[in-house]
Amino acid sequence: MKTACLAIASFFTLAAALSTTSPAAAQSEAIIPDIAQSLLDAAYATGDANEIAAVARAVKTVFADYEAQIVDQSAVKIAEFEPPAEIAADVDVDAPPSGGVFALSPWDGKVQASGVFSSGNSDNAAVGIAVDAARTSGKFVHNITAFFDLGSSNDITNKQRWGAAYQLDYNFGERTYSYGRVSYEEDEFSGFDYRLFAGAGLGHFFAKSERLKWKLEGGPGYRYSPIDDTRAVEQEFALYAASELDWVIRDGLVLEQDFNSTWTSPTTTFQSVTSLSTALTDSLSTAISFEYRYETEPPLGRENTDTTARASLSYGF
Repeated sequence: MKTACLAIASFFTLAAALSTTSPAAAQSEAIIPDIAQSLLDAAYATGDANEIAAVARAVKTVFADYEAQIVDQSAVKIAEFEPPAEIAADVDVDAPPSGGVFALSPWDGKVQASGVFSSGNSDNAAVGIAVDAARTSGKFVHNITAFFDLGSSNDITNKQRWGAAYQLDYNFGERTYSYGRVSYEEDEFSGFDYRLFAGAGLGHFFAKSERLKWKLEGGPGYRYSPIDDTRAVEQEFALYAASELDWVIRDGLVLEQDFNSTWTSPTTTFQSVTSLSTALTDSLSTAISFEYRYETEPPLGRENTDTTARASLSYGF
């Protein structure tokens, strides 16, 4: 701030010397006068959006004939710094608070209740609930998913599957990011007691617009999988890859396609979920989805393939 203050003081000292410039002549020139440009450049060098805005306000007050050029130039400079700030015609800037991994900000996501129809290692109808939420804090993005499916027949549980995942993204720019991920899944009828995965990697948005988003991510990790029957434990280096596609076909109609794969030397897991949702209100929507899971080498006596169809009601927040 010292740089800007000294610059402003010098500016007001020299401004009187330039006051003889006629408004007509000043308006006819597109280039900001040298003294005014020097003051603006000194502010730009600080990299502080608030300081740039303060200097720009002072400069345009005296050099009123160049107000449009000063406002346009300072707006461009402010936009170069993170976090971005919008500048109005009078160059008033309210810089947003700096973001961090623990910064508080709202969550965006949905809660979903569904009827579930499964085949494979368990053939049944069940009910399910799921949560999918994200929160952006500066360059960090927190992602949380959780689900629980439960089914029974004649007071005997014939489906019990639940799990949760947390992923922290760090955005390098508009499209590329790094991530750290941990997930836990338990399926009573899969042959595995539970599965724990932890890993890190890189991701990139190949499409990122209001209508279409598509990203790929992947990297190394570690998977821990105790087997129910033998009590053996698979502890293996793993490779994780995922694709997420969101396509707004038209307002209120959205197609989502999520695919992920986890490779280890004993077995590889593939999972694909395709869903089509229709908005009922701003917050409520219905959806149908189909999930396909394939295990290349499942535990002895278990099937390779599990499929799940869902009819859901979702509440967005």
